[in-house]
Order: sequence, then structure tokens, then C-alpha cells
Amino acid sequence: MFYQKRWKDYLNKMKQLFLKIRESLFSILPVFIIVGVIFGLQYSPVFPNDLISVETFLIFIGCVVAISLGMSLFSLGSETAMTKVGNIIGSSITKRRSIILMVIIAFLLGIMITIAEPDLTVLSSLVENNGLIDGFVFKLVIGVGVGSFFAVGLVRIVLQKPLKLWIVFFYLIVFALACLFGANGNRIFEISFDASGVTTGPVAVPFLLTFGAGVATVRGGKNSSSDSFGLTGLCSIGPIIASMILFLPLQNSPVFESITNPIDVTPSLGPVILHTMLEVLIAIGPIIAFFIIYNFIFTRIRAKEMLKILFGFVIVYVGLVIFLSAANFGLIPLGYRLGRGILDAGPDYYYLAVVLGITIGLVIVFAEPSVQILVNQVEEVSGRAISKLSVTISLAIGVASAIGLSVIRIVYGNNFNFMYAYVPLCGVALLLCLIVSDTYAAIAFDSGGVASGAMASCFVLPFIIGIGDSSNTVSTVSGFGVIGYIAVMPIITIQLLGLFADIKKKVVYARARKSLLLPNDDQIISF
Repeated sequence: MFYQKRWKDYLNKMKQLFLKIRESLFSILPVFIIVGVIFGLQYSPVFPNDLISVETFLIFIGCVVAISLGMSLFSLGSETAMTKVGNIIGSSITKRRSIILMVIIAFLLGIMITIAEPDLTVLSSLVENNGLIDGFVFKLVIGVGVGSFFAVGLVRIVLQKPLKLWIVFFYLIVFALACLFGANGNRIFEISFDASGVTTGPVAVPFLLTFGAGVATVRGGKNSSSDSFGLTGLCSIGPIIASMILFLPLQNSPVFESITNPIDVTPSLGPVILHTMLEVLIAIGPIIAFFIIYNFIFTRIRAKEMLKILFGFVIVYVGLVIFLSAANFGLIPLGYRLGRGILDAGPDYYYLAVVLGITIGLVIVFAEPSVQILVNQVEEVSGRAISKLSVTISLAIGVASAIGLSVIRIVYGNNFNFMYAYVPLCGVALLLCLIVSDTYAAIAFDSGGVASGAMASCFVLPFIIGIGDSSNTVSTVSGFGVIGYIAVMPIITIQLLGLFADIKKKVVYARARKSLLLPNDDQIISF
């Protein structure tokens, strides 16, 4: 009987892994199809020649399989480790009724989970390649930003304070800081807002959501379920402020005057794997050590449960190593080479960069796993007033517009400042935030990072950087900033859909009340 149960558990785990692999393959399938079509069309007059060699295409196919396996293992391990750790610590720390202890723990955890974020690792390596700052120092500073706002977000949940005013207040601080920058501010803004988008990735989001839900549940109250929303959105503001403060005294450095991104298009697999193994160990090691110490002091969960969580961290480690190695070896160099190759071919092909950027934006949203979680959440909260398809389509249009805008500002918009477009977009998002219901506003700001997932960091960003690095590009705009644009679009689209749902609900209620009124209901009856 015991062995039969163990066998069933084993089969169940294998089934989950298979489903995760299928989900990951589906998420990268659109990029694979696009690259495959370009590989075929480069032998026709439509596309430039020699964009993708046969060897590069074969490496890309192998990396697609590796990325799917890596993301599957990571996702499976995250459910066993990250999610449970977030829930355990969040629940136990709230029961102790100590806000000071909660702030300290949240701050430390925010730093550690941010450093472990794979999307931030990709961005930090690109920042380091420019000679701007050491990659680990950059991740640490961004982690401090996330940790600080993680603590603020938990205090907000405990004190039951409204989210909207907090978000508006902190964005006003962001724009006030922006006024302190001079000529090089544009490049710093691009990096800072990209950092905001990449921190809400596959490591941080499950952890933040479960931690916040644990705190809200233990605290109780009529708004305990809705109060768990918005924590991720609040934490995404921290990296912007932290990055701006980091670069403020360095803004006049000559390195900011001309950003180039020397991505190695022919990396060696062995060194890439070894470097990634060490990098991932440094990233998730502190989280494991922290939980072991925390458990020994506070929770004392059963040894069997602890072993399951530790095994989950091992799976997370293996998955991250496979994913990041494949991304650094195949996907990032290909995206960079593709963007630069189209621009290097001459002005006759510039329009292809815009078309390709918009196409990528349209398709990656339909396959992003985090987007599927979001659309289910919106449909449930709206009482099916907003369909899954309408959410997905609106996100796809928003992301495609963001990528298209990024390409246009590099190819055709010489000296087009990043903030010229971001400030109006953010202004619309903040205005809508004050109009729509609290729940939709919280979900919308949480959704800011769902579209800026792995494909945005590992393919879209290198693609845009490649365009900016072309010898034919006369614009002084760098390739950074695209993730910042991608991250702000879902905030607008989800709130617009939420506003539509609120209006629709009021109309339905008004019609229902009107239908219940009898012809003489407004008369006064005297006895």
C-alpha cells in the first residue's frame, strides 16, 4: 500500500512536469514561429540576407527546448518552495503582531527574492556590459528598492489603508526625482523603468502574492481578499526610485553619454553554464539560508515538510541554471543579431523592424503564462462581465504598441526622450486609478509586470538593443526602455476594462430596479 501511494505520487509529479513543459513550450512557440519564418524569408527579396545562419538557427532550436525545460522545472519547484515559504512566513509573522519584525523580515526577503529574479539577472548583465555599474551591485540596489516597498505594502495591508493614494504619492516622488536629472537623464530613466518591469517576474510574483495573501488572511476583515491585491504593483515602484537614487550622483559620467551594448553573439557554452551556476547559487542561496534560520527560530515545521521545500529549491536551482544558460547562449544573441541585422541592411528595411516588433508584441502576450493567470483573475472579479478574450486582446494591442513605439523612437525619432511617452501613459494610468474601483486598480497595477516576462527580457530587449546598436542608427536613444513601456500598458488596459465592467454593472442594476417598479409605486398610500 505504501509503495502504491509513492508510485501514484511519482506519476502525479511527472504529469505536472509534463503539463509545465507543454505550457512553457507554448509560451515560446510564437517566438519560435517568428524566427522560423524570418529564417525562411531571408532567402527571398523581402528580408535582408544572412540574418540567421543555419548554425544559429539550430542552436536556437536547442535553446528553445532547454528554455522550456528550465522554466518548467523552475515553475514546478517554485510551487513547492517559493510559494510555500511565502505563505508560511507571511502567516506566522502576522500572528506575532509585531509591525517592526514584519518590516525587517519583509525588507530582507524583498532583497533576496529580487536578486534571485532571472529577468533582473538578464537586465543587470546588459547594464554591466555597458560599464555603467557592476551587475550584482545593480541587483542589490534594485533589491533594496523592492524590499523597502514590500515592507510598506505589508504595513498598508495590516493598517487597512487605501492603495490608490499610496501609488499616486510614490509616483509623484518618481517624477519629482526625474526633475533632478540633466541631459543624461533619458538613458537613466530607460534603465530605471526597465528595472521596474523585470522585478515582477516568476520568482517575485508568486512569493509576493502568497505572502500578502497570508498577511491579509491572518489579519482578517471584510476586505482581506481584495487587500492582498496591489502588493506587486507597489513593489514595482521601488526599483524606479532606487535606480534613480543610485545613478543620480553618476549622471554626468561620460559612460552615459553614449550607451552601447556589446552583446557577445558567439558565446561559449561551457563558460556560460559555469558562470550561470555560480550566479544562481549566489542568488537563491540566501533565501534558503534565511528560511532555515527563520524556521528554526519561529515556525518549526515538520522535518518531512522542510525536506520537501528544500527539494523544491533544488529543482528551482536546476531550472534557473538551464533557463538562464539557454537564454544567454542562444536567445539573447539571436534577438540582438536580428535587430541589428535588419537595421544594418539599410533604410529600405527599416519598416521591417517596426512590423516585426509589433508582431512580436501581439503574439507573446497570447502565450505568456502570467497573462493567463491575470485574465482568469479579471474574469472572476468582474463576474464574467469582462471576458478572457477581451482582456488578452487588449493586452496584446497594448504590448504591440509599446514595442512598436520603442522601435520607432530609435529608428525615426532622433533624441526622442523616454519620458515624452511614459509620462502621458503613466498619467492616464494614475487618473484611471482614481476613477475605477479599488479592486480593479489593485489588479491593474499588479498586472504591470505580467506582460514583461521572460520573452520580453530575453528576446524583445536584445532585439531593441540590437536596433539601437546598428551603425545606421543615427538616434542617440539606447535600446533600454522597452520593458518600461510594456509594463505600463496593462495598467491602462485593465483599468479601462474595469471601468467598463463597473459601468455595465450599474446599468444592469438600474434596469433591474426599474423592471421591479410597478406603475403606482411612486404614489403615496394613506390608510
